[in-house]
This record gives sequence, C-alpha cells and structure tokens, in this order.
Amino acid sequence: MVDKLQVTLLFLAAIFICQCSDGGDGLISGTQGEAPPGIEESDSPIIPTEGFLSRQAEYLDCCSCSDGLHAQACRVAVGAGGFNEKAIESAITKINKRNDCADFVMNTLLRMLYLNKDNSSLSPEIKQDIEDAVLNFKYWFTEPNEDSMIFWTENHQILFHTAELLAGQLFKDEVFSNSGMTGSDHVARALPLVDAWLDYRARVGFSEWHSNIYFNEDLPALVNLVDFAEDEGVSTKAAMILDLMAFDFANNYYKGIYATTHGRTEDNKKVGKGIDSPPSRDSTAEAAWILLGIGVHKPEDSSNFGACALATSSKYALPAILEDIAADALNYNEHKERSGIDIADGPDYGLSYTSVNDLIFWWGMSAPAASAVIDGSLGIMDMYELDPALIFNEEIFVDVLQTFARIRGCSLSEYCDLLRDFTLGVCLETVNTYTYRTPYYQLSGAQDHHKGMNGLQEHIWQATIDSNAIVYTSSPGGLSVQEFTGGWMPRATFYKNVGVIQYDRELQLPEAELLCLLLGGKVYTHAYFPCWAFDEVTQSGKWTFGRKADSYIALYSNNPTMWKSDYELFALGKRNAWIVELGCKSDDLSFTKFQEDISYAMVEVSKTNPGYDVLYKSPSRGIVSVSWDGPLKVDDEEIDLGPYSRFGNRYCQQDFGTAKTIIEVDSQRLELDFDNVTRCYWR
Repeated sequence: MVDKLQVTLLFLAAIFICQCSDGGDGLISGTQGEAPPGIEESDSPIIPTEGFLSRQAEYLDCCSCSDGLHAQACRVAVGAGGFNEKAIESAITKINKRNDCADFVMNTLLRMLYLNKDNSSLSPEIKQDIEDAVLNFKYWFTEPNEDSMIFWTENHQILFHTAELLAGQLFKDEVFSNSGMTGSDHVARALPLVDAWLDYRARVGFSEWHSNIYFNEDLPALVNLVDFAEDEGVSTKAAMILDLMAFDFANNYYKGIYATTHGRTEDNKKVGKGIDSPPSRDSTAEAAWILLGIGVHKPEDSSNFGACALATSSKYALPAILEDIAADALNYNEHKERSGIDIADGPDYGLSYTSVNDLIFWWGMSAPAASAVIDGSLGIMDMYELDPALIFNEEIFVDVLQTFARIRGCSLSEYCDLLRDFTLGVCLETVNTYTYRTPYYQLSGAQDHHKGMNGLQEHIWQATIDSNAIVYTSSPGGLSVQEFTGGWMPRATFYKNVGVIQYDRELQLPEAELLCLLLGGKVYTHAYFPCWAFDEVTQSGKWTFGRKADSYIALYSNNPTMWKSDYELFALGKRNAWIVELGCKSDDLSFTKFQEDISYAMVEVSKTNPGYDVLYKSPSRGIVSVSWDGPLKVDDEEIDLGPYSRFGNRYCQQDFGTAKTIIEVDSQRLELDFDNVTRCYWR
C-alpha cells in the first residue's frame, strides 16, 4: 500500500509540475497583479499543497480496490486497467434509457473519455460504447424525444450544461443523433448557460445552501469544467467556485461532518438509530477531506462522485490559504453567510418570470408553483410537452390547483398566492445562515427563515458535539414525506451557544387543511436526540440534558415530551417553543452544575397569535428574549438576524450580490474576481 501510494503521489506531482511550467492550458493558477498594502508579493502561482497532493494520491490508491463507477475514472487516470465493465455498462444503459440522474453518470463517462486521451486505458469496445451513448444523449429538455430526467434543479442544471459542453468539444463536427445538432452547436448552446450558472453562484451563492447531498453533485461538474473546458474564462470561474465551496466547508465542517443547516438533505443523512446504524455519511465528506483534510475518508468506500473527480484532477490546485483557514477555524469560528434571492426581487437581478432561461433559474429554486412563476411554468410545460410529475412531484398537482382556483373564482396565480405557505414555502429563497464553533460544540442555523411555511428538504438548525451526538428539532407534515427534514419551518433564532426555535403556522385554506390531513395529519413537533450517542442523558422538568465527554447540551420544550425511541423526543401539538443551550467543562462547569444552573433558570413562554413571546435567562448569555416577530435580544442588545453579507467572518467581508471575494488570513490574500475573471493569490 505504501509503495503504491508513493508512486501515485509522484505521478500526481509530476503532472502538476509539467502543467505549471507549460504556461498554456495547464494548471489553473493565480495571476500576479499588484500586491495589496501589507501583503508581500507572491513569488509563485497557486500550486497544490503537499497535503492536497497526498490526499489525492491516497484516494487514487484506494480506488484500485473499488468496483464503483466513479472509481473507474481513477483507474483511467493512472492507467491501471482492470475496469469493472459492468459498472460502466450499467451507466451506459442508464444514459441510453434517459433515466433520471443519467447526467450524473454522463459526467463521469465524459471524464473517462478525456482522461483516456493521455494513456488509452479503455478498450476500443468500451470507448466506442461510451462515445455512442454521448452522441445519442438528450442534453436539455428542449430537445425532442421522451425521457424521465429532471433537468432543472440547481445541481442538475450544471451537470447537464457541463456534459453538453464537454461532449460538444469532443465531437465538434459530429451530428448528435437526438438533437440533430453538431458538437459545435452544442458548445454554442451550453457555454452561455454554464457561464450564467457560475456567475449566479458567485454573486448570490447556492439556492441548495450547504447541501450535504447536492454539493456533491455540483463538485464533479465544476472539476470537469476546470480540467476540460476549452474556454479559459469558464475554466477559471469554475476553479473559483470550487474555492468558494472549500471556504464554505472550512467554515461549517466540524468533527468530520457538515454540521450546519442544509437547504436540501434527507432523513438518512441526519438520523441514526444506534451505534451500529449511525446517520449516513455526508455525501461531501470525502471531497472535503481531499480538499482540506477536514471531512472523513473511508478507504473501503472510495467511489465518491465528487472525490473521484477531485482525485483525478491535474489542473485544479487548492490555494493554501484555504487549508490554513480550515486549520485556523478548527477551534473557534463565528460565520455568517447569505445565499439565494427572493422571487419578488427577480427584476433587481435582471430576471423575468416568462423567459425560458429565467424560468429555469426559478425552477432551480424549487419555485415552479410560486404565484409569480406558475403561469410561465405552465407555458414551458405546454411548449415542450413536459411531464408535470417531473416538475411538481405529482402529476395531478396542477389540475388540483386549477380546479380550486375556478371554484374560488380567481386566477391560478392568485390562488397560488393564497396557498403561499406551500407554493412559496418550498422555494429555496434568501437564507441567512449562522454558525458558531468552539472546540467543544458547534451551533448552526438558518436565521428566521420562512417561518410557518411548509418545506420539502430543509434542515433548519443543528447542535453538534461530535459526528453522532447531534441534536435538532422539526415539525413534520404537509408536502414533505420525511419525518426529520422538511415539514413546517420554525422561527429559528441563534446567538453563539443559544437558540430559540418556535413552531406555529397560520390556519390554511380548508382544502389545504384537508390535504394536510390526507397526507398524514402530523400534529406534533419532535427532537432528534440520540441517547445512544451521549455518555449521559437526563431530564429535569421541561429540560433534557446530554453530555458527551466534556461537552454539554440542554434542550427545552414548552410542551410535555416523551421518548418514542432512544433517539426521538416527541411533543404533541403543532405549535411549540424549544430552547437550546450548549456548554462545556472549560467554562468551569461540571455537568451537574450545568444542569442545575439551567434547570433553575427563568423561562417564560407566552402564546401569541401566531407563535410565542419567549424570555429565557441564560446562565451563560443573560436575558434572551424573542417573539414570533421582531428582534432577538440578548441583555437588551439586538442581535443581527440578517440580511447578512455574502460572507461575514474574520477571513472575509463581502457585500451580497458583488462579484469579488477577498479572503485573508495572516499574510495571505486570495482575490476571486468574477467580473475580470482573475484568481489572484498573495502570500
């Protein structure tokens, strides 16, 4: 193992050195420019750190033992041979049948074709089968013929656009059988779509904020663009978005997990039923490990989509400053971030509610049924004969909306506005996320986001002590089929180690209330509190306490609670107020003293309509007060709940909507300028 690892490391280093010196289309590096005041001039381009190269090499070495599809790209990269042809054939079948997520495997197969140019590892037969699939694929929903593919979520968009661009580059003069377009035509169509997607992420971030699943789908597309896009501007922008994702990981990963609020996730990633069945690993964990060494690498599972792309990249070099920030932020960090825009603000960003490209931007925010968008959505569906089930999850959804709009004598758009707690609730609009970290715990949440509305896959807040000892609450029901993610969103407000989370909702239209009953009528809130992951769990009055080593958590429920299992704390009632506080031994507190102080602390919770007035005398922070509306105050000081800057921490202060990110630590400075397409690094 060690010998092979050393050989692979030398192989990667040689590639980087060669491409660094070639001065042409090699390594994506920083431009020099004039050094800012107080920063010494950089004497070298951005080159990969020894740690980054070592992790790449280790991952490549482990891929030799994996039969997974993405690991086959690693074998092509090192010329290893011995491919799992069944995995490749299965991917080709998915592409040829145009099944959902075919764009995922298409990006890996295209990566294999590009890597194969250097060493001809693929057999002529496999190579031909892949090329045939590439030339017959449907690259966008505007092309003819049936499919069952979802094109429009944020991650699918960049995967399809990247696949089309790279396929078109490979076969510029060939005619693609499904579209009747040449490869050059596909490049011409894909290039502005790729560029627009990159620019939106630069200025307003990701709608699928901090997603521990879907960021792992964005990563391979971006690495493919860095490595293979012939347009240098696109290649450089993709590298800069990867830098921003690494910066995100550095600020939010904790104890090996993406310990933060998520715009889209699933229960299996957040629920563990015991020590033998913990939550599934974050899909981004392997990629975060390769980039920064802060995720988790499991050698037996070395066929991760994003990690395999990063491991085989010879052109992307992570700026050393980001590794240094990940290390510097390890024990303490307070991070504020704003992502996404509101649908109502579309005109401010040059977005309409009628053009095809703009509507797809809204669909990427899960907004096809929003009142401003619904008419345009139906227009696209009719124009391209799209399956409503692929857009609205249920085929009859639009029919139901139209029927009730007629009954109420209003337009469809007006009816969607009446149902805004659902139609707008599921939209991934502006979010202000807050993360507070100490060596003993991390608390993260979406501040005051879509309170009282119904969501699909949102994970609003999380307290983390280690990779298994995590605590959060949710209110399941409505359109979400999941128990612990999505559902009815709270008014969640956080300051350092304390959070107040209120659940309530307005009375819906009668037909909406009936729908809620038909979907399960879940009239409760609950907490994920895995007793099995803690050393001690106790209860006193309305408080539940947990200790893991020298770290402590206290969780208050205004409604009475009961244990449904050793990981679920259950409270009847669709409305409830929860309070969380974290502490540790380093605060000169024993666990006993922590429990006593909080148990005797004043808590006043008064019902309002909707929500509550909450007054809590925190032993660590003083008097915390917040209502359903209005500010969060701590000792009469109003706490900033947003709108935040794009980034706000000790490494970066960037105004939202701007196109230049400046990241600094010690004597290092990274400037990512998307307007001028420059990536500058001083050290």
